[in-house]
Amino acid sequence: MKTTSRFILAAAIAILTLPGVLVAQRSITVTGIGSVTAKPDYAVVTLMLTSQNNTAQTVFSQNDENASRLMKSLGDAGVAPEDIEQRTFALNPTYDYSSGGGAPPRLVGYHMMTTYQVKVRNLKSLPVVLDAGTLAGANNVTIESYNVSNKEKLENQATKEAIGDAREAAGRLAKEMGGALGEILTVTDGESSGGGAAAGMGREEEERRGPATINPREIKKKVELRVTFSVK
Repeated sequence: MKTTSRFILAAAIAILTLPGVLVAQRSITVTGIGSVTAKPDYAVVTLMLTSQNNTAQTVFSQNDENASRLMKSLGDAGVAPEDIEQRTFALNPTYDYSSGGGAPPRLVGYHMMTTYQVKVRNLKSLPVVLDAGTLAGANNVTIESYNVSNKEKLENQATKEAIGDAREAAGRLAKEMGGALGEILTVTDGESSGGGAAAGMGREEEERRGPATINPREIKKKVELRVTFSVK
């Protein structure tokens, strides 16, 4: 893991009014960046099935048969039923416009397209799953993306790196001011110029480094936070 460091701004002095007492509190606001990479551990694949016939009833029947065949084929390839989800469904009429002479088009059948999204948890079996989809009749097979199962862990690591990066930069500034770094006062979005998000909710970037191919590259998680520290 690598952490990139940069800081904005230096120090500010706030006057806090207590009953009968004026207390000067110094603070430092810096920007910390945390960047963590991880290898993806699952892929998302889309498969399209098509059916075409003279009547809608027949097309529906064909679609059911195709779906059953696809589910069995994917199951044999090691995909769990809960990792297969129907995403889109479209039934379109097919017309014959060849009559001419101003005659209305003639309905000649129906065409159905159904798309399924499949989560492949074992990347080593991805080629097997792609073959299974094709053999079951899918005529459009696409690897949509790669990702990591435990996004929260990756996010927490990047956030921890960002806080550490900010603390290091603020510590150097505090030393130059002749003071010592104190506690964290606020944490906001790294791109906010005022106001801000709650602590730990900084700007995040999740980068899939490279196209969705059979050999995925690493995924990068980046978090940027503006952190204000007190100076003792």
